[in-house]
Amino acid sequence: MKKTLRTSRYNHKDIENHWRDLWYTDNIYEAVDFSSKPKKYILAELPYPSGKSIHVGHAMRYTVPEIYSRYLRMQGYNVLFPMGWDAFGLPTEMYALKNNVTPQEATQKLAVDYKKAVMDIGYAIDWKREINTTDPGYYKWTQWLFLKFFENGLAEYKEMPVWYSPSCGILADEEVINNTAGEKVAERDASPVERKMFKQWVLKIPAYADKLLAGLEKIDFPEQIKNAQINWIGKRVGINITYNVKNSSEKVTVFTTRPDTNFGATFIVIAPEHPLVAKITTPENREKVHEYVRKAKNKSELERMGEGTKNKSGAFTGSYAINGLNGYAMPIYVSDYVLMTFGTGAVVGVPGHDARDFEFSQLFSIPVIRVVVGKDGDISPIERLDQVQEDVGTMVNSDFLNGLDIHTATEKIMDYLEQQGMGTRTTVFSIRDWVFSRQRYWGEPIPVIHKQDGRLEAVTTTADKVGVDRYLPVELPFSTDYTAEKDGTPPLGKLKDWVKTTDLQGMPAERETQTMPTWAGSSWYFIRYIDPRNSRAFADFDKMKYWLPVDRYFGGAEHTTVHLLYSRFWFRFFYDIGLVPCPEPYQWRMNGGLLLGPDGKKMSKRYGNVVEPGVLIENYGADATRLALAFIGPYTDTYPWNENTIVAMWRLVRTMYLLKDKVKTLTEEEKNTAAYKRANVSYNKLTKAVTSMIEVLKMNTAISEIMIFLNELKKYDYVDTHMWRGFIKVIAPFTPFVAEELWQTTNNYTMWEKNNSVHLQAWPTFDSKILEENELTIPVMINGKVRGQVNVVNTDTDVKVKEKVLADEKLVKYVAKDTILKFIYIQKKIASIQVKM
Repeated sequence: MKKTLRTSRYNHKDIENHWRDLWYTDNIYEAVDFSSKPKKYILAELPYPSGKSIHVGHAMRYTVPEIYSRYLRMQGYNVLFPMGWDAFGLPTEMYALKNNVTPQEATQKLAVDYKKAVMDIGYAIDWKREINTTDPGYYKWTQWLFLKFFENGLAEYKEMPVWYSPSCGILADEEVINNTAGEKVAERDASPVERKMFKQWVLKIPAYADKLLAGLEKIDFPEQIKNAQINWIGKRVGINITYNVKNSSEKVTVFTTRPDTNFGATFIVIAPEHPLVAKITTPENREKVHEYVRKAKNKSELERMGEGTKNKSGAFTGSYAINGLNGYAMPIYVSDYVLMTFGTGAVVGVPGHDARDFEFSQLFSIPVIRVVVGKDGDISPIERLDQVQEDVGTMVNSDFLNGLDIHTATEKIMDYLEQQGMGTRTTVFSIRDWVFSRQRYWGEPIPVIHKQDGRLEAVTTTADKVGVDRYLPVELPFSTDYTAEKDGTPPLGKLKDWVKTTDLQGMPAERETQTMPTWAGSSWYFIRYIDPRNSRAFADFDKMKYWLPVDRYFGGAEHTTVHLLYSRFWFRFFYDIGLVPCPEPYQWRMNGGLLLGPDGKKMSKRYGNVVEPGVLIENYGADATRLALAFIGPYTDTYPWNENTIVAMWRLVRTMYLLKDKVKTLTEEEKNTAAYKRANVSYNKLTKAVTSMIEVLKMNTAISEIMIFLNELKKYDYVDTHMWRGFIKVIAPFTPFVAEELWQTTNNYTMWEKNNSVHLQAWPTFDSKILEENELTIPVMINGKVRGQVNVVNTDTDVKVKEKVLADEKLVKYVAKDTILKFIYIQKKIASIQVKM
């Protein structure tokens, strides 16, 4: 058994090294499965170790939830606050290439370095639950879960667009840049790139669109997160309308949510990839259309969507579609703001009632027809963008719809179009199949084989436990060649001996050579924390019932429509097939802000503004670093790092430590003094305030309360032992190292015992009665001007406060009893007096 540390001076290195070793050796932050205590699962997104180490921007994201987890533990909860490493993917591969090491070596080293950095800060983590997504024991179950999608028809192998360079082969989005001329080129060698179709794996997330939307109503996510996912899923209820192409047997079908405005339709726009482009483009327009399509195909969908909101462009096909409602011949254009992956790949333009359509119409001098009159009653021709009527209104120039409001008109026209065989009600979604394969080396191998007849077969069925143990994981073979072939063959395709295998019937077959994306391992990691060493299942069901859902999940806003949505999709699918006990993985979510560099720019090695916590810990200590990260601003905000903050926090920690010399056990007589009573009121105010601030995650405000209390303690000759013990507990989640040292010293512990740690003690309570009787100072206003102050207590009546005002030497010169016309006392706020002049 080790001794406790006793030192007369504050030396952060001695204190922190001593207690860090004891905490982690004895695993005082252990989360106990099936504990009788109520559980709290507090989760922060697992880090991606792809650089030298974490910087303070990363640490800020973890410090606030970690403080909260410590507080909950002291409140009597069985707390799970785990940590692991998400290390597959392109960033690690690029780091390995840059540093002339293998991805395996890079991952091993970076995980060790990141763990040391996290431990140095003193995070309250149960390290027995540590995971690494690149561990074969982990990705065995990532592969097994993928096969569940495959078996249920939600994983498909199909052609999808990718970036392609003749010299580099297939490239990830991150490897394609714009050159000085604005052209897309490969970052590696500046070679031109183009979009090509390539067979890839996708997960059919659109099949879960409605369930993902419905789930948002049952979880506590901020509105901006909910809205972002709602918009990303993009559910649209409307109708497909089919028009005949003039002088042709072809037809064009458009999707619209506003069929009520169809009498005002004056053009059609189809996507560059639409099969009609080649069929309906007239000879005299073919060259322009072909050139436009070529350029459009070299843009990503995100680029096209972004440009479509700013700069419209297009090319006329030379053909027209006939509006079946009124016989109007609508010119058909090709434009890249229309996507083949949404709706039908064609839209109808109603420039009088859609701002985007109006802008397009102005570009090509297309007529604008008003068919809706708004509340302003304006019936004039629509000639400016600010006249475009997109809101509710009454139908005009619309035959049998005239006089109806737009909602009634919408239902009536849809009924009519369906009755006439011109349309079909439908629902579409913006969300598209999730591309789930990469032509990279460093990722989970996809556990599927290609049979000789072209069919696909899983390496094993998930129900076959013998097969699972025999064939999973499909381990990633060692290689030092991470580049794809120019024809698109992934790096694993070069390992011919590995590729050759047999199917389940023993016939020759080939392994899938694409790998999973970075998102694979992170889509279910929070489940594996629950049962990280289970070799027979991805997690024990009873343990999942105990721990899930995650009570609070902290992460980055950049993951709102990727990881956060993907993992909800995985989990909901698992629930539907009986793998997990609840439909949603996270009950609550908060996105953290960004901690910028001292120069106000995002922290990056490129800008040379990265601040490493290791340097801060060396110079100022982990406690001061933690305080600075929690104090610098609200968790959800973005702000620059300020070196002055940690200097101030170091002084604060030192003050905490030095105050121990004032601690003594006071006699009853000493406790009856005005000084003690004031200190006791302040202590109870502190405990109440910090408790409420931690509950709402306002750690910066809680630290301000601690600073105020410390400044008051410095005024007194002595600090009562009981009060001091409570104060140590209050600071324990924020400054765990100095709190432990002070706790052990104050309690005269000479030998370390796990259960005596301050971090396993109960959170202090506050005396509401003392606070109710608390004396406070209020301003006194006389004839509209503040003339002084008086001390009151919460129980004082108006009469009592008036007596105190008249007894005050400074105030009595402004007011006499017989001059008072009106006296108002607003409890705890202010006394206002009107006197005769």
